[in-house]
Amino acid sequence: MSSVNSNTNITIVTPCFNEGETILSFLNNLCDVLQKLPHHFQIVVVDDCSYDNTVEKLKSWKCNCSNAELHLIVLKYNSGHQQAIFQGLLYTKQLQQTHVIIMDADGEDDPKAIVPALQKSDADIVEIKRGKRKESVGFMLSYYFYKLLFKVITGKKMDFGNYCILRYAIVERIQLTSFIHLPAYLLKQKASKSFIVFDRNKRIQGKSKMGYKNLLLHAFKSFIEFGDDMLLWFLRVFAVVFILLIATSVNLLYQKFITQTAILGWFSTLSLGLINLAILCLGFFVMGILMLNLIHNRSKDLREVFTVVIGRKKE
Repeated sequence: MSSVNSNTNITIVTPCFNEGETILSFLNNLCDVLQKLPHHFQIVVVDDCSYDNTVEKLKSWKCNCSNAELHLIVLKYNSGHQQAIFQGLLYTKQLQQTHVIIMDADGEDDPKAIVPALQKSDADIVEIKRGKRKESVGFMLSYYFYKLLFKVITGKKMDFGNYCILRYAIVERIQLTSFIHLPAYLLKQKASKSFIVFDRNKRIQGKSKMGYKNLLLHAFKSFIEFGDDMLLWFLRVFAVVFILLIATSVNLLYQKFITQTAILGWFSTLSLGLINLAILCLGFFVMGILMLNLIHNRSKDLREVFTVVIGRKKE
């Protein structure tokens, strides 16, 4: 049962960067779905300092559905995809809504998923999980390894992206705390959750921006959200390796000086390997502390860094 009634205000936040080839097709496809729903929608497009004709095209766009209005904000400097989403959520303070939908503007997030997702909007967070997607074999293997590593370290399954529906109470929580990686942030929240599975569309035009480099950065940011879990995980590994190192060293010294037994070459190699592994774990432990420091300090910077081009300026 849905908690969204007729005449409810719903905001859609969509970040974009150099989407001049796709943005109008995306908005038209979105409005084809929205006009069939009995709600009022506010579409907030967050331009992440595009240097193509994205902003000009948005200024000239005429909405073809009576129950939707466009808001356009432009960031003062290029901040990245996740920060663009956060700035869009900060802008929603000036609007009135019960729910916020977050989706990308390249067309891969199918607007048709909004209809079944709204049916589950009694939950605080409705995840629109990815069904089938077309990527290269190498990319899919890399992505699978990332999800497996994330599961091992955090104990949680990462099987959805930014596409989701949030009750505004969750959005207000985000506005006060910020995030580095939205899906990982939502995984950590103690809130009621539901989901649907929907296949991803093919990008409207152009190449996807999620290459191997961006996937690596994407994975790193998700681990930052779970910095405390990573810290404990590497601390446990370090403790196990340290105990093995001590046991191996004691055995080595016992054989060399008490029993005067010749030390096998592989035994020394094993000891050296354990030392290297202990140093590596200690390094990750220190990195985990730095991650935690980054997480705790991020809430100190919740500034709005956008200019309102189309929409409501802050009073």
